[in-house]
Amino acid sequence: MWLICGLANSVMVALVQPASLTSAWIVAWLIGLLEAVGIAFGLRWADQRIGILTKKVEGIRHEEEPAHVLLSPHDPFQQLALQINYLQTHQRKIQRQMAGQNQEFATLLDYLPIGVMVIDRYRKVELANPAMEQFLQHKISPRRHPFTQDVQQFELASLINSALTERQTQQHVLKVNDRTVDARAIYTATSQDYFQVLVLLYDVTEVYAVEQMQMDFVSNASHELKTPVTAISGFAKTLLAGAQNDPEKRSEFLHIIDQQSERLVELINDVLTISHLESGNAVEVSMVPVGQQIATQVTLLAPLAQVNQVTLVNQVDSAFMAVTDQRKLDQILKNVMSNAIKYNRPGGTVTLTLAQTPQNWTLTIADTGIGIGPQDQLRVFERFYRADVSHSNQLVSGSGLGLAIVRELVQSLNGKINLQSQLGVGTTVILTFPVTIAPVDDTPNTDNA
Repeated sequence: MWLICGLANSVMVALVQPASLTSAWIVAWLIGLLEAVGIAFGLRWADQRIGILTKKVEGIRHEEEPAHVLLSPHDPFQQLALQINYLQTHQRKIQRQMAGQNQEFATLLDYLPIGVMVIDRYRKVELANPAMEQFLQHKISPRRHPFTQDVQQFELASLINSALTERQTQQHVLKVNDRTVDARAIYTATSQDYFQVLVLLYDVTEVYAVEQMQMDFVSNASHELKTPVTAISGFAKTLLAGAQNDPEKRSEFLHIIDQQSERLVELINDVLTISHLESGNAVEVSMVPVGQQIATQVTLLAPLAQVNQVTLVNQVDSAFMAVTDQRKLDQILKNVMSNAIKYNRPGGTVTLTLAQTPQNWTLTIADTGIGIGPQDQLRVFERFYRADVSHSNQLVSGSGLGLAIVRELVQSLNGKINLQSQLGVGTTVILTFPVTIAPVDDTPNTDNA
């Protein structure tokens, strides 16, 4: 509009002025016109540059990847374009770093054996890893949802509710689907109004099992040591108090002392055997007449079987031979067969059979004894562990280390031991050994701690 008005004014002045002045005004008018055209072109050019840069910034904001803006060094917008290009490059670098970190974090969560769940202040699940699904035995939806849809255990749900309500970290050891877990609900706050609860579940089932084994070890060892020591001490004091003057009583008491002394020596020998196995016990392999060795053990244990009214049935070919450690195999046979006799019933049997494949040979020792309950079968190989039927009723005396020693010896021969039992029916012990045994160095064995 101002351009039109200027042109009109110039024309009117030119009409009323002399010729010389008219020429001057025409020149001025032309100069103004050129300036106006230049300004309009400059504004349009600047508007294009600003549009290009604005579009690039919008692309960066929307996490797109627009091409860099390249301007001439003489362009007044060149420095601004360079800074925007640098900003885009820096953003890409940060995005790649964040993507890598997120991937590493996701991988870590996927393979972490600890159950992880993040719950926001609205009591909804924001994140959970596969380990948490295994603990809860429930598929967790990736979408936000109330945590009560996943956590069905009352104690765990109460722990999380306490952390959310009291805004304090909570910790407790509890049972989750037959697993003992150390559950922690960790309260974290980034501001006064925003907070989260991080739920962590640690599986401590084995830790508590080991602690229980240690307590049982101390309890059973004390019991097994106390019984013979108390008997020896008591009868010895009775003899010193005057019972030695009675020949019949003296003979009876001395016989009891002798029996209890043998029991104490047996216990000490078993403990020393366990200690020797742990400290390192090399395997000395050779071609052993296993069939004859089994027959010899049957002959040696015949008196014990006769006392317990048990029949030994040896169905192993006496000509069978195998590569093994004769001394260790002898101790394995003695312990397993002794248990089969002692835990049998009057009129029962102990049957030995042997089978062979190209890779292994298997010795099966089956008895018709009192059997072992399901709750005890997984623990009979623990040191000093005694099944309830024998321990509480005192049907059988022993150190409680026999099967623990057997397992250690079988493992040292690269073999496997399997026990099958039923209360009131009997127990079957299956010993499987490889046909060839590689030499083993004297590395300590700590599996049965």
